[in-house]
Amino acid sequence: MRILLVTPMPPDRDAPSAIQALLMAQLRGLSMRNEITLVCIAGPEEAQIASAERLRADGYDVHPVIRPRGDLLHGWRRRAQLAGGWLGTRRPWRTVWFADPHAQPLIDRLSRERSFDVVAAEDDAMAAFRYPAGVPAVLTIHEVGRSQPVAASGPMRRTRDLLAQSDHRRWPAYQRAACSGFERLAVYTQDDARRIAELDPRLAERVRIAPFGVELPESAQPAGEVPDTMMFAGNYSHPPNVDAAVWLAEEILPRVRERRPQARLWLAGAFAPPRVLALDALEGVEMLGTPPSLEPVLARAALVLAPLRVGGGMRMKVLQAMAAGRAVLTTPLGAAGLGFDGPPPLAIAGDTAALADAAVALLSDDPARWELAGRARAYVEDHHSPEAMARRMEAVYAEAIAAATDAPRPSDRR
Repeated sequence: MRILLVTPMPPDRDAPSAIQALLMAQLRGLSMRNEITLVCIAGPEEAQIASAERLRADGYDVHPVIRPRGDLLHGWRRRAQLAGGWLGTRRPWRTVWFADPHAQPLIDRLSRERSFDVVAAEDDAMAAFRYPAGVPAVLTIHEVGRSQPVAASGPMRRTRDLLAQSDHRRWPAYQRAACSGFERLAVYTQDDARRIAELDPRLAERVRIAPFGVELPESAQPAGEVPDTMMFAGNYSHPPNVDAAVWLAEEILPRVRERRPQARLWLAGAFAPPRVLALDALEGVEMLGTPPSLEPVLARAALVLAPLRVGGGMRMKVLQAMAAGRAVLTTPLGAAGLGFDGPPPLAIAGDTAALADAAVALLSDDPARWELAGRARAYVEDHHSPEAMARRMEAVYAEAIAAATDAPRPSDRR
């Protein structure tokens, strides 16, 4: 298939953003059997611009929309543009940020110059663009129904909270409108499929569940573990990760240390707010910042925890830890999107006491922990490799092509 793939950021397996990592698995898997034209938004972070440059150097047909950091005047112009986009529309802030208007002329030009079988828009922010008439399109929604934002702090707390709540209320109408313009809608979990049906029952028949994949690193070896180390990693611009880190450090870790005083917790990830940075002062907590790659950190952690209790979609950091051959302890929400025929290849517990008990049990039993880690790696190899992800997405794209042939296309395409 000739696929126009449009993404909110450049694919990159080593980036701190989970979206960049899953997009890299998707791009690599799809490129094995298909012709991919990639349009992505990059910047203003230099790391994102470098990601786009690496893709081009690796031979991918990538067309980035570069948002340079620029000087002070450029920065204020950019802020004014974003503020005007948020105030002048009913779109949530995140979609205003990622749907850079400079991408539209690029999409239009590529659509005139090339012929595509299908458009693949990754993330609902990319639904804000107009796509070529007559070409079927699939929208992948990474998280249906945004979780409530974490309350702000400081002198501007009330103003920020009011703005955040106002932005949160925009999501249902935006996602309803975004979904209406696509032949098929891909989501990662059954819960997300249910949420789309709740948004608009007429959309339910277009939804397909297609769990994402992950690049497979070298499998971590037991000999590399630092005893009694637990780790949580996440992008802290995502409120559910803030909630998880605070819950883990303030409530779960103390219960673990009552029985294993030497236990310690590593917290890694980008964009940590003051609420997370303050956890470094707690006994047994160590902030690692944003490592260049998570793989060396995962290789040293004895146990990876993901105590997630809010949010939707699948959890990239859970899948990455499993792919690295590490034992993972999570909540039922953290395991969403993973289907098991037999015993789960990760430990699952639902509350503070149960998570602490499970962590103590795994830290205390090396053979059991290593056996769980081995099953986790094998599961990802079988079900969530780039190739497995590509096969699922190709099936959704083929359905969209057939649907566009058999019936009138959706009328609300932007």
